[in-house]
Amino acid sequence: MQQHIAQKTTCFHCGDACKEDHLRFDEKDFCCQGCKAVYGLLQESGLCDYYELTEQPGVKEERDTTELRPELFDLAEVRDKLVEYSEDGITRVTLNIPQMHCSSCIWLLENLQRVESAIIRSRVRFSEKELSITFRESQLSLRALVELLRRIGYAPLLDRAGEKSGKRGAGVPRMLYVKLGIAAFAFGNIMLFSFPEYLGADGSDHLLLKGFQYLSLAFSVPVLLFSSTDFFTSAWAGIRTRQVNIDQPIALGILALFLRSTADVVFDIGPGYFDSLAGLVFFLLVGRWYQAYTYQALSFDRTLSDFLPLVVLRKRGELEEAVSVGDLVQGDHIVVRDQELIPVDGVLRAGIGNIDNSFITGETLPMRRAVGETIRAGGRQRGAAIEVEVLRPFQQSHLKRLWEEHAGASAAQRPAMPRIIDAVAKRFTVAVILISIVAGVYWAGRDAAMVWPVVTAVLIVACPCALALSMPFTYGHTMRLLGNRGVFLRDAEVVERMAHVNTVVFDKTGTLTAREAYELRFIGRPLTADEEQRVRSLARNSAHPLSAVLYQALKPVVTDAIEVEEHAGQGIEGTVRGSRVRIGSALHTGGMAAPVEPGEAQVHIAIGGMYRGCFAVRKRARSGMANAVNGMQGHAATHLLTGDTNVDAEVAAVFNPDHMHTACSPGQNPPLCEQLQSKGARVMMVGDGLNDAGALAQSDVGMTVSETSAALTPASDAILDARSLDRLPQALMLARRARRIVVASLGLSLMYNVTGVSYAVAGKLTPLIAAILMPLSSVTVVGFVTLATYVTARRLWRKEID
Repeated sequence: MQQHIAQKTTCFHCGDACKEDHLRFDEKDFCCQGCKAVYGLLQESGLCDYYELTEQPGVKEERDTTELRPELFDLAEVRDKLVEYSEDGITRVTLNIPQMHCSSCIWLLENLQRVESAIIRSRVRFSEKELSITFRESQLSLRALVELLRRIGYAPLLDRAGEKSGKRGAGVPRMLYVKLGIAAFAFGNIMLFSFPEYLGADGSDHLLLKGFQYLSLAFSVPVLLFSSTDFFTSAWAGIRTRQVNIDQPIALGILALFLRSTADVVFDIGPGYFDSLAGLVFFLLVGRWYQAYTYQALSFDRTLSDFLPLVVLRKRGELEEAVSVGDLVQGDHIVVRDQELIPVDGVLRAGIGNIDNSFITGETLPMRRAVGETIRAGGRQRGAAIEVEVLRPFQQSHLKRLWEEHAGASAAQRPAMPRIIDAVAKRFTVAVILISIVAGVYWAGRDAAMVWPVVTAVLIVACPCALALSMPFTYGHTMRLLGNRGVFLRDAEVVERMAHVNTVVFDKTGTLTAREAYELRFIGRPLTADEEQRVRSLARNSAHPLSAVLYQALKPVVTDAIEVEEHAGQGIEGTVRGSRVRIGSALHTGGMAAPVEPGEAQVHIAIGGMYRGCFAVRKRARSGMANAVNGMQGHAATHLLTGDTNVDAEVAAVFNPDHMHTACSPGQNPPLCEQLQSKGARVMMVGDGLNDAGALAQSDVGMTVSETSAALTPASDAILDARSLDRLPQALMLARRARRIVVASLGLSLMYNVTGVSYAVAGKLTPLIAAILMPLSSVTVVGFVTLATYVTARRLWRKEID
């Protein structure tokens, strides 16, 4: 390895042109020590695959005078703003990383644990330019983490990071209002200076006209150098990374107008087009403001925690009631059972906390918590039920963000929606530039005075902004409408995947059968009152639907159970008043399966090592079950998964006998989904999130039914309020029609662009009118998709939507 002067070339890391005295390292060229250092760091960490993801993915380490100094991150108030979780030496922060721009950025940022061993996990939210990092603070301070990010070219900002309230900012950057105001001021004054030209002045006072022209030039300078800087910055960023983006033709048009107008005034050719330039930038910024405002409104709708239909048990005296997490207030006491998620920050008030924080930190080792200690939202209780006092309401927790981060996307894969948008924008922008060149050549031979207006009009009017808005707005409104009806989706990409679903697999217990509707009988020598109390005390600790039945039906006295263990697909065991109690399958309790009637499930009981018999539970079908299954006919095949050996007639009547899979253990469910997928099926799994997490993860869309359990799993793509089960077919149809609306809106946008470009090429469209039409196209597309989605949903639900 050596360092010497080489021939002029481009930097291997960032793609910038190298100077004659550039650096040579490892047979590669680098423009500066920063790029060389970043390459060396990636090489040492085995992350050079980063350079294979795009042609020039590198981000150059730059020292911006506005960049925050690392020592600021040592301040307590800054740390408090950024840190979302910090316990037992493990800390989680969320940082705003404005430099991320492509799939290679995502890949690198989600592989930081290979650069620094103290980092446990890092996850990117590309649409928000946010990076959440979980790390061991005893080995790596927050300041050192920030310095590491700076060294690899991703210096964080504080403007949007760490918003603990769960609310977004204003959505519209304050600087955009300033730029818009200056552009409007310049536009108005330049039009005033141009009135003599508009009124056809005869030129008798040439000096006065010339003065107005130079005043117009002076007022256009801040428009060019300040109000339009975003367009030039974005265009230059695309050039640096060898990518085509939608701002490049706009920047060319603005620059062309300014240079041509300046030449006209300086060489006394004419008054120039300064009014068009100022108007162009003003209306472009109006378009940017509209997009930012509507995106902000859409983002707010998508993050409303009231849509999340999670249910918890709230304790009032000796009674326990199922309530929505959105109804919890500070001071409420909730009961969290084995395998249930803790939805809010709270203080442990009863029981022994055995908290699995893998949802938050990625660490699977449960942490012990004693009475009086704080428990963070996102932890999962392992073992006996605990009682937690609510510290902060659900709206202030980070649970939804944690859920979104577990979308299951590959670390090296860019989110599908931005990838599609960029692909469209790249081809479209190249086509626009080529058309403008051809149009300029044509008019140069016919009327040279028309070259600049035509070229500029083409560059401005043909913009794929409306194309880029089609998908996020259609799917965003679909999410909002579904959320209003009790179907909450993780993100907009789930809508796209739901649109392709052609097979729906239903779990039976807790999904198609109701928890509250049941018939119960005991087979064997009747239990004593003391034995019933022991069974009920143990059943209280499990969120399984059959355990919930026993808890509701037996004697009300409850004693704390200890050493509780739940075995997936088998049952639960624990110690109650000195005796070991087992509840579950015959194998789990050492009993023999008794003859059962169709639709009955057996819950076997063993107390003190002695088998005591079993409860036969006949679960009744949930209201809307038949509509949910029958409504899929003609749209998707339906399958049933159940651990029971037979199925009651009410449920069996709505399924094809060949599509009913009985006696399935939790481990058999994922292979069944995989088998369907191997035959070309796009599978949506609908379960209760308890014993079917593997199937939810294997399916193309995993949907958890929520009733009286906070059984949210990372594998869930959607949560369905149990009361909305009969609306599942309409939800699937709305997703499919939303995709058609996207196609229609793309067609509408393309039709606008073809028409606009045609008029511009023909010389019938001035740059100013083109600038007015550009934001109008975005307004048209947003209005179309909003109205079309609303009308479609209204028709599907027959005026049920408010």
